[in-house]
Formats: sequence, structure tokens, C-alpha cells
Amino acid sequence: MFKIILATIVIAILSGAAFAQQPDATRDLWDTAFVQKRPPAKTNTKRTQPVKYRVVSKSIAPSTADRTGASAVVGVTIWRLRPSKQTDDQSVRQLVHQEGEWTPERVTAGAPLGEGSRVQLTIESPRKGYLYVFDREIYADKTFGEAYLIFPTLSLNEGDNKVDAGRIVEIPSSGDKPPYYTLKRSRADHDGEALTVIVSEKPLPGLTVGRNAQNISTEQFANYEKQWGAMTQQLELEKGAGTAMSKAEKAAALGQGNLTQEDSMPQTIYRVVTRPDQPLLITIPLSIRPKSDKAIQAPGSE
Repeated sequence: MFKIILATIVIAILSGAAFAQQPDATRDLWDTAFVQKRPPAKTNTKRTQPVKYRVVSKSIAPSTADRTGASAVVGVTIWRLRPSKQTDDQSVRQLVHQEGEWTPERVTAGAPLGEGSRVQLTIESPRKGYLYVFDREIYADKTFGEAYLIFPTLSLNEGDNKVDAGRIVEIPSSGDKPPYYTLKRSRADHDGEALTVIVSEKPLPGLTVGRNAQNISTEQFANYEKQWGAMTQQLELEKGAGTAMSKAEKAAALGQGNLTQEDSMPQTIYRVVTRPDQPLLITIPLSIRPKSDKAIQAPGSE
């Protein structure tokens, strides 16, 4: 009996130690693999709030990462536009013709949004390469609609889709008309959108960038998923959802400089297990709340 109790205590201590080490492992992901690749701040500015992430999807075991290959990370922030407040920084407000000013605020990836919500995305990759974003509709039976390449397009930065640490890409850009996507059902069983992000060391072959979004064949898109689909881990920034876009983030989105090590972090970080020479692929769901959900409100009021 004593041996059993002692063994139980030892297991509990070891479990507690493993749990205590988890925040350090999480910090290593965003700090070592993400922040330290950004350029340092030009001043001695320090963060006013500590950065903490929580794992919201199944963890990737270190043994799996070692066996499969090196991990890579991508930072994604989903922004929901809401009517601006007097307290919002003037530089981050977006003037929409005849509709007043709107301010982007952070949303947790995967959180259902009311139909009519206006959304933007910003994406940052510490790994140098080329960014591609595809959009597909998601239906109630878990099937998908046709794939469309929505970034890059010639109408945004003349098709420039290079990414690097600190350089963020805003989709759609503030210069687009309108500068947001509106979540709207195309049919009764339309449950949301699936945004697939690919970061590749070299431009993807067989893709011709057009002025606007263009349809991609089912076979071509399926080939991307088959080649580069991999295990991922999702981390969410604690106390980040609901906060407005910062002045530094807006400036970086407009191409007026890169984010530094002391600037805001992405709301969501995806860790992908992949080889260094292989493109990384993640899929981000934008879910539309069911019509019967009484929580649906006007855009920006959720």
C-alpha cells in the first residue's frame, strides 16, 4: 500500500512538473521561433503587458517534431470591424464612404461570427518566402466549395506577396474598395469560409496572378493539401481578443515599416511540422453563426 501511495505521489509530482514546464515550451514557440526573428526596437520601449499564449488545439509532441522535421510558425490575426469609438486611435480607424469610421478589433480564430460581420486578416511569417491565400466556402455537410486564390492579386501591391519577420500582409488592404470582406451566406447551408494559407520558399509553379481573385481547379488545390498538409498546433494570445489594432500594426499593414520585437504579437500562432525546404500550409475557419442563434447582432456589436 505504501509503495502504491508513494508511486502515486511521484506521478503527481512529475505531472505537475510537466504542467509547470508547459508555459516555458509555449514561450519558446512564440519568442524564439517568432519574436526574435523580428528586427529589434529602435528605442528602449518595453511591453506594457506580458505576452502569454495558450494552446487551444492538440499539442505536437517533441518526439513527433523531431521525427517529422523542423517546425515553422505563422502568425494570423482576424480583425472584425466595428464602429469606431472616440477612444480609438485615429490612425487605425478606417473611413468607409457614407458609413462612417470603423475600427478593427481582434477575434479568436475559429470563433463564430454573425452574418454581416466585416473582417480583415493580417498575416506574418518569420520564414522568408511567398504568401498565398485561398478561400473556399464551407457547407453544413462538411464539404467545400470551389477554391479561389484571393492573394496575391495585381490590384494589391502589384502582386508583391513576399513575407518576412515583422512584415505583415493585410487582406484585403485598406486601399481596397471595400477594405474588408463581409460574411454573407451564398445559400442556406453555407456555414462559413475556409482560408488556406501557404508560405513557400519559392513562388508556386503553375499559378498566374491576376488583377482579381481567380478560381483554382479542384485537382490543383487538392494536390497542395496532399503535398503540404501537416500536423498543426494553434495558440491563442491571452487577453488579446477584443482589443483594437495598434498604430504600429496599421503602419506595418500599410507598408510603412516592419513590426519590431516590442510591438504587438499576432492573435493566433500556428505551428506547423514540416521540413525546412517544404512549403507550410494551414487552414483557418471563419464560421458564420447559425441563423437561429439569438446572439447574432449587428456588425461590430458582438
